[in-house]
Amino acid sequence: MERTQSPRPKGRRSAAQLLRAVEETINGRLPGGWSLSTTREPASGQMRPDAIFKISSPGRETVDFVVEVKQTASPNTLPGVIEHLNRYIDAAPKGSNPRAFLAARYLTPRTRDVLAERGVSYGDSTGNLRLVADQPGLFVEAEGATKDPWPSNQPLRTLRGRGTGRAVRAIVDFRPPYGVRELAERASASSATLSRVIDLLDREALLTKDSKGAVLDVDWAGTILRWTADYEFRSANQVAAYLEPRGLAELRTKLWRTQLRYAATGAYAAQQVAPIAPARVAALYVDDVTAAAEQLDVRPAETGANLLLAEPFDPVVFDRTSDRAGLTCVAPSQLAADLLTGPGREPSEGEQLLEWMKDNEDDWRA
Repeated sequence: MERTQSPRPKGRRSAAQLLRAVEETINGRLPGGWSLSTTREPASGQMRPDAIFKISSPGRETVDFVVEVKQTASPNTLPGVIEHLNRYIDAAPKGSNPRAFLAARYLTPRTRDVLAERGVSYGDSTGNLRLVADQPGLFVEAEGATKDPWPSNQPLRTLRGRGTGRAVRAIVDFRPPYGVRELAERASASSATLSRVIDLLDREALLTKDSKGAVLDVDWAGTILRWTADYEFRSANQVAAYLEPRGLAELRTKLWRTQLRYAATGAYAAQQVAPIAPARVAALYVDDVTAAAEQLDVRPAETGANLLLAEPFDPVVFDRTSDRAGLTCVAPSQLAADLLTGPGREPSEGEQLLEWMKDNEDDWRA
């Protein structure tokens, strides 16, 4: 397998330029001795793909890829695209056994994941490429842009920010069905922001809506993972490092005695939900880092810190908390996002937590 990084192209490309860009990427990534030839089909007529890529091995074995060219493609439009590709394949001459290939201007990481799951090869004009064939055996994968170089005027393309984080938490924490206004009232969230986030998740095929726009079902685990593509614990929150000289057991005692509003997160909270190993560092959301440090009697530490105090991106981190063995912990949805974007073994703990959440949905979802 070959993984490379391609430069981002300048300017938007026509369909013909797009196809040529994908051809150039394939030619540049094929193993030595392999070759590509392209047949462009006329635009008129039925059951004609936009192109056929014929790839030949050094031993002169060949495999055909029927190509559909799209300026844009997203997970919620892929079923139609794949259906067209399957029709082309079904109409191919017997014995040719072609494979499906989608060429696009830009394919998001999730779109690429869905295509790979469906067994469809792909390429975009930024250099993202995946070519898979059984006979002759071929696997080539290359990485291009991770973000769209030509973002359109669609309402929302990122889940970064205070309002979107609150909206994601609401969409995950509350069971559908629900309408936007209903959810906004229950979660004290902006209806406008909720609507935009729901639209983004709909385009990413992470939820389903009815004809009136009400949310019927949510892939909450996929939504958390999508959020963590734009959210990261340390960058999204104001975090400062401190030292509790007597260790985390003493910190726990102080928290039991204090009136401080806090919510534990990270490995420290994960110990109470889906433990893997003892936490070495405690992370706490607080309203004011300086005031909390004074109340807990801890001192700043550039090295050897065992306590992180964080002023949150939004007070939503204090919503739907739970008491676990006397420790106030963030909601599992927030904990999962913080773990998955944390250091060391925390991402593994985040994956473990997601499994726990799947098995205990009634325990945390309203």
